[in-house]
Amino acid sequence: MTSEYEPTTADSSSSSEAIFEDSGSDGAQDLSDVTATPVALSRSNSSSSVSYIDLSKLLLLSDFDFGLGLDQVGDSTKKRFNDMKKLTKDHISRLKLERPSRSTFLSDSINLTVGKNKELSKAQEVFIHRLSKFDQRINANLQSSATEKLFYALAVFTIAVSGFIIGKYPEWFHIFYTGLFCLLMPIRFYTYFKQSFQYYLADLCYYVNLLLVLFIWWFPASPTLFVSVFSLTMGTLSFAVITWRNSLVLHSIEKTTSSFIHIMPPVTMFVIVHELPESLIKQRFPAVASIESWDFVNGILWTSFYYTIWQVTYHYFITIKRKEKIEKGRVTSFSYLKKKNANKAIGRFVNSLPYNWMQITAFTLIQFGYQILTMIFCPIWFKYKHACGAFMCFIFIWASYNGATYYIDVFGKRLDKEVERLKREILELQEKKGKVEEKDLTDINNDKLNVEKVAEIDKDKVTKVD
Repeated sequence: MTSEYEPTTADSSSSSEAIFEDSGSDGAQDLSDVTATPVALSRSNSSSSVSYIDLSKLLLLSDFDFGLGLDQVGDSTKKRFNDMKKLTKDHISRLKLERPSRSTFLSDSINLTVGKNKELSKAQEVFIHRLSKFDQRINANLQSSATEKLFYALAVFTIAVSGFIIGKYPEWFHIFYTGLFCLLMPIRFYTYFKQSFQYYLADLCYYVNLLLVLFIWWFPASPTLFVSVFSLTMGTLSFAVITWRNSLVLHSIEKTTSSFIHIMPPVTMFVIVHELPESLIKQRFPAVASIESWDFVNGILWTSFYYTIWQVTYHYFITIKRKEKIEKGRVTSFSYLKKKNANKAIGRFVNSLPYNWMQITAFTLIQFGYQILTMIFCPIWFKYKHACGAFMCFIFIWASYNGATYYIDVFGKRLDKEVERLKREILELQEKKGKVEEKDLTDINNDKLNVEKVAEIDKDKVTKVD
């Protein structure tokens, strides 16, 4: 670097030579002249004039010589300084590329620990969320909605009103039954169509209820219809409470409706036959008054006639007309019974038949045989009032017992399932947390070892560079 206040190298050297030549001829005069005349500064090519070289200044501020005149050193000295500078830079670059610095490892370790803490916090949040869902499921299973509570109260009230009407105003009971039928059936139709269970509405129990309504309001003078309705209600519908396990669950509209369509028709026939005055029976239901004794064979024939009408209609409109939809997954009582009884002897027999029409025929004959079997007691129920009343009480108690079983066992099993599910979730979270903590300890130890190794490597490399 050339400053405007300093002479160039050529000027300073020529001036120096002239001064020393004049001093040889006249020393005193020359010395005074030298003292009086300003002397120009000179620089040497030797590196011995530099007493100390700051390496950091050479590396960081290479263009500033701090007044030491380093920019005028010789070429060989500059080359050595440049080589040293380049070597040091290469060393530092290799260290950065080979392994991160200690601060980088420490920051990575801190970030890893923070990440693990976030994982633990997330696991705790998941556990709290699952516990909250468990509490919601328990409350949903143990608590009923406002509609169910209201229906429970109405169901209890309906049972009380039914007993009051039977004892005080039996002539109004068939009207009471018809009102309940017109109220509950639209609800059943709506819920079953919504759940894709509409093919169940073609079952025998709904057909018998329809026959009873026809007998009460349109054909009260038909002895054949009365015999068929009495046989079907006291036979198939009553025993279906036992075989189909109808449950009187008062808060459930669905289960209470199922109990209604199986219990109320035989109770209505019991009231018409045994509780109404004879004068009213002759006037209102002449078909009942026309039968003095029960003809068992005649009852089987007429009942079989009405039963055949239902069975043929059912298989034509459901099994044949709706075959494609049934194959796609729509449920019918026939497909349900085949699946339910698949492991029983009768189910294995029906399912073993090679063709579908054979299975349908076998199912129809078995159902018809079940109907004939349940009709055996109809002469007793028709002749003896107290026996028929006791049988009705037995059916009602059986349905109530099934309802109590539902409340105690089903709700209890649901609660047990929820508790077991929560236990499994807690164990899974504990195992996950233990694995995370174990991994954290291992990672922390590994991080410490890595930091120590990096510190040793850095120390060794710095020593070699020095």
